[in-house]
Amino acid sequence: MKRDELYVGVDLGGTNVRAAVIDPAGHVLGQEKHRLLSREPPQVAEAVVRAAKTACGAAGLPFAEMKGMGIGIAAMIERGTGMVLNAPNLGWKNVPFLKLLQARAGRLPLSIANDLSVAAWGERAAGAGRGVDDLVVVLVGSGVGAGIILGGKLQEGASGVAGEFGHILVHPGGRSCGCGQRGCLEAYAGGHNLAAWARDDLRIALAAARAAGQKYPALGRILLEAVGEPDKVTAAAMERAAHEGDELSRRLLDEAGRLLGIALANLVTVLNPALLLLGGGVLIGSPRMMRAATAGIDAHASKASRAALRIGAPALGDHAGVVGAALLARASLAAAA
Repeated sequence: MKRDELYVGVDLGGTNVRAAVIDPAGHVLGQEKHRLLSREPPQVAEAVVRAAKTACGAAGLPFAEMKGMGIGIAAMIERGTGMVLNAPNLGWKNVPFLKLLQARAGRLPLSIANDLSVAAWGERAAGAGRGVDDLVVVLVGSGVGAGIILGGKLQEGASGVAGEFGHILVHPGGRSCGCGQRGCLEAYAGGHNLAAWARDDLRIALAAARAAGQKYPALGRILLEAVGEPDKVTAAAMERAAHEGDELSRRLLDEAGRLLGIALANLVTVLNPALLLLGGGVLIGSPRMMRAATAGIDAHASKASRAALRIGAPALGDHAGVVGAALLARASLAAAA
């Protein structure tokens, strides 16, 4: 393998940074993952470059001989400038992160994109969407987002923030979302918010039960007995409790899945993709929510769009971020040549 065909991909989260050396086929040749000791932008930029160099060392290759580096971040990123407009997991707003990296990475060509965009590109280049020109990847984890490829091209929008699927309105005036709005899809289906929704309902039911001299409420009893107290509720615990017959968990998971299904149906109707890949820790971990979501697509997407659609799961798993970031950097460099 020629060294001028190798790229570094970086997956930057709110807690960890992961880097890997990637070949054109999407194979991981060496990797590094470490915890962020600081979320201050200059320190994070140092951590990214350090992880990239360590990954190169693990592959037995010099960092200086990489052809480029791509970085994926769970953030809104301004197209063309690399400005991180909003990265909730890092607590950033309006951070010129690409410039901070350029000051530390020498002359290495760099690209930066939203984590869902790089995941979608990785799946198309080396995963479950290989060779598919019209592809949408939707991941439901702690948050909700989409990566969109149409006509073989990544769609980032006029300012770079296309694919903010978690922040489409599904319930006007509904539950508050971390973005500052109310009624967003992520406020119901995102893992953190789904668990918070259950905790709110449990506290109300528990207070009513105790006022009536009962230890546990009838609604949510199985969930509460499993976790001990409302503050310990997670989406995973809700799925387990639902399987055991807990009506509160079933109701909330079904409702989250219903809202997700309607949103996905609208996405399919508007974009007419050939392939929709559904993944993310919360959705994969909740067969109940997945069933409700796919039923929503079947019920509400236009017949013509649904007939052309295949639904599958992402294939790259934990490698999606680093593989996609590296191969998107490769594509960006080729397009600029």
